[in-house]
Amino acid sequence: MISGISGVYIFIGFLILAGTICQGTIGFGLGTIATPILTLVKPELVPTLILMLALVIASITTIKTHEQVAWKVVAISSLARLPGTLLGAWAVATLSHDGLSLIIGCAVILAMSLSGLGWSPQPNTRNTVVAGVASGFLGTSTSIGGPPMALIMKRFDPRRVRGTLSATFVLGCIISLITLGVSGQITMFQLKAAAAYLPLTIIGLIAANYLNRYINSKILNRVVLVVAISAAAILIVQSLFF
Repeated sequence: MISGISGVYIFIGFLILAGTICQGTIGFGLGTIATPILTLVKPELVPTLILMLALVIASITTIKTHEQVAWKVVAISSLARLPGTLLGAWAVATLSHDGLSLIIGCAVILAMSLSGLGWSPQPNTRNTVVAGVASGFLGTSTSIGGPPMALIMKRFDPRRVRGTLSATFVLGCIISLITLGVSGQITMFQLKAAAAYLPLTIIGLIAANYLNRYINSKILNRVVLVVAISAAAILIVQSLFF
């Protein structure tokens, strides 16, 4: 009989595997699905675990798509990310569990809302800086830093978007993890968890590469949307009333 503790870790493994498959299939899912649910069941792993696994996914994607990367956007957004990252690390260090849960819940709902917007700001330097700062704060405090950058790149070719976002994630995750580490927010427990779940991330990417031809991306997109918003809503209610 599986103990309650073991059951939680098995559930997290399933969550990471499913999130990685979604990430590899439709371009997002690991952060938006896993982070709010992980915050509900094992908050001490947030945001470091997802940031570390996202770094692996982004690195592999960048290697595959490096010719499509808009390096100017990556450079500007990465520099702009620094102040947002510091603010995010401050939030992780000082906010209560409920306060951080509220930010995560709101970030997920914002991310899902932005993904459905038809509006796209001009990808100029000013907007890239604003997106970089927002991405730094959200990425470091919640591990969900992609939506602000994705919004300003809606007008790009899809292949260029994928390559640029992945390169941005690589640098962004590194900056966030270094900042969290320096501020004492990364624990040995989180590092061990990341090492333990890394094989599932690799398996998820391999599975996504195979399943891409069979999965209806529109349906999967809607499933991710419903699951992420539902988990975020529960997280917000819990942080406010329980």
